[in-house]
Amino acid sequence: MLSALNEVIVKGLREKGYTSFTPPQLEALETGFLDGESLIVSAPTASGKTLIGEIALVSAALKGFKGVYTSPLKALAYEKYEEFSFWSRYGIRVGISMGDYEITEDEIKRLANYDIIVTTYERLDSILRRKPFWLKDVKTIVIDEFHMIGDESRGHIVEMIATRAKLLGIQVIGLSATIGNPEELAKWLNAKLVKSSWRPVKLYEVPTYRTSDGKYLLFLPEGLGLGKLPLIVDDVTKYWIDRAVKEGFNVLEFRYSRKGVEELAEQYSLYLCSKLTDSDKELLKKLTREMKTELPDYEYEKLEHLVRCGAAYHHAGLSPEARRFIERAFRERLIKYLAATPTLAMGVNLPARVVIINIYFYSGGLKDKISVLEYKQLAGRAGRPQYDPYGIVIVAKDARNPKEAEYYIKSPPEPVVSILLSEGALRRHVLAVIASEEANKLSDIMNFFANTFAATKLGREVLERKILRILEVLEELSMVKSRSIANETFYMPTKLGIATTRLYVDPLTSALIVEGLRRVEKAGEVYYLALVGMTPDFEGVNIGRGARRAIMDYIESLARANMLPDSELEEVFSDPKVDWIRGAVIGLILRDWIEEVPERDILERYGIDAGDLRVIRENGEWLTYAAAVIADTIGMKKHANELFKLVERIKHGVKEDLLELVKIKYVGRVRARIMLNYGIRTIDDVIAKESLIKRLFGDGWGEKIVEEAKKLKQK
Repeated sequence: MLSALNEVIVKGLREKGYTSFTPPQLEALETGFLDGESLIVSAPTASGKTLIGEIALVSAALKGFKGVYTSPLKALAYEKYEEFSFWSRYGIRVGISMGDYEITEDEIKRLANYDIIVTTYERLDSILRRKPFWLKDVKTIVIDEFHMIGDESRGHIVEMIATRAKLLGIQVIGLSATIGNPEELAKWLNAKLVKSSWRPVKLYEVPTYRTSDGKYLLFLPEGLGLGKLPLIVDDVTKYWIDRAVKEGFNVLEFRYSRKGVEELAEQYSLYLCSKLTDSDKELLKKLTREMKTELPDYEYEKLEHLVRCGAAYHHAGLSPEARRFIERAFRERLIKYLAATPTLAMGVNLPARVVIINIYFYSGGLKDKISVLEYKQLAGRAGRPQYDPYGIVIVAKDARNPKEAEYYIKSPPEPVVSILLSEGALRRHVLAVIASEEANKLSDIMNFFANTFAATKLGREVLERKILRILEVLEELSMVKSRSIANETFYMPTKLGIATTRLYVDPLTSALIVEGLRRVEKAGEVYYLALVGMTPDFEGVNIGRGARRAIMDYIESLARANMLPDSELEEVFSDPKVDWIRGAVIGLILRDWIEEVPERDILERYGIDAGDLRVIRENGEWLTYAAAVIADTIGMKKHANELFKLVERIKHGVKEDLLELVKIKYVGRVRARIMLNYGIRTIDDVIAKESLIKRLFGDGWGEKIVEEAKKLKQK
């Protein structure tokens, strides 16, 4: 099989330590994907799928073409960028493109220099919309976590990436551990299929349920040698914690709400503490000291008593720094018990010998069960090569009878279903196709979308009816204009439509911003921030009911004073993702942030977590920038100028008087305010008062700040 590979690939793989291929890898090599055939690989976690994609990318580069790898998470993209950078020693140039949603011409030109480009889904979609001049050189696109095509919020992006690749004749390598209908996806893309159940370590799925007297029954397989069937224990999590401490492995338990995983960590941390050895406790004391230097005080205080006992939780409410710290400590097996929400299972390399899965969750006050597809994703965390001789999945801790557990073990994942034809997704992508001039005639637009996965399930008549409706909406929103020539209808983008698709925002977001700005001649900070906060693109931010209720009186007083956008906008743009109250709360959070209110105070005032504040800041910066560009595009210069200033304030979390100082690298909101208190207001002041800066900021930071100020002055 090595004879089919370029000698550079063979040499590189040997240097990386590969001595043989896994069964899925061998099967993939037999499909002809090295000759440009598209390929769908459906195989368990740790079976070697990523290497298949890596070989395809390197093969394309060695033939003088480009390859693109795309994933759902920035963290995963960075991880793969570092992995693929290995090939630079063989002359292959590897680059990464992240950052803002809008891709600039400079960024497009920069990417022309690379043979392999690593991106996230949204970034790649934005790149493809711009039709860069080097796109003709792209031979291969590797889409990791390909089952995400069925994801409610982002699946339409994956589908459009694959559709464009198909239409451009670009090879698609789709990788996933859990696809219920890989045959359908392979047929859609004219791709070969590798479907394998092989995994490098054996996985034991243990049916478990709770009896009426509160005990747990575990139907353990004989191969584990852990006792007779069934095993009866008082608490299934405590049972595995006991074994983990004695045998040196760790336990991962999944639940589906932030509160739920925090409760689990609290519940089992004291029990775990009582089982630790003196050596364990010393290592954990050292770990908590490291945590104090790496995390802000308010997160350290929430986690310290858990980590000291070898336990922790992991969810999106934690800051990225806290999540990375916990992941590292768990990987090193210092943290022996981790309660996590399913976001952990999306590509993050975090193995555990034992994974405990609860199957029930609450949504909108109603009790429901997770899908088989999600179960398979979570189960994939159990047992990893170089870590464990096997993996154990407890299915399912909160079940009431063994049939519930057996269902998850025996059932295949549900089929992946397209969500492209939802109105919100379709209006984004129809506009993008028109604005990028991929299709402007009605017949061409129809033909473009006839190539999507969604179209395989619909008749042409239904598809055309949906697209015609969206075209009407886009005209109503002033995104496109139509005209008829010789019995053919043409759709051309307006300036607003082009700006909207380049900014990577929902057309409804643009239209709402335009209408909100038109209603006022002059606006305050909260007005602007609340306006972007109520847009569909801010949907999904975790603003609890408690936070909404707590400040409702204040919100209503601001509304009466015309300091907030008119609540009538919610009715004008009748869409479930347009939320006036959410916008008002986000506006106030961002207002406090740019007024330099301490982060701890913001979190406590609005009942949000550090991770929420980070998302609100990032979304706020992006959408305020989008609003500024939109205002500039339609000639609202005064609004545009105020919005551009707000973008910088959100980015740094400062009042306007610190904007020049925070341009200096290593100077954030706290250091900038200290400088101002000493009369240092400008870059020139920093250079002129070098000795004072060095006294104010020790450990070499003062020297670095002055050096960066001098660099800025020279530009």
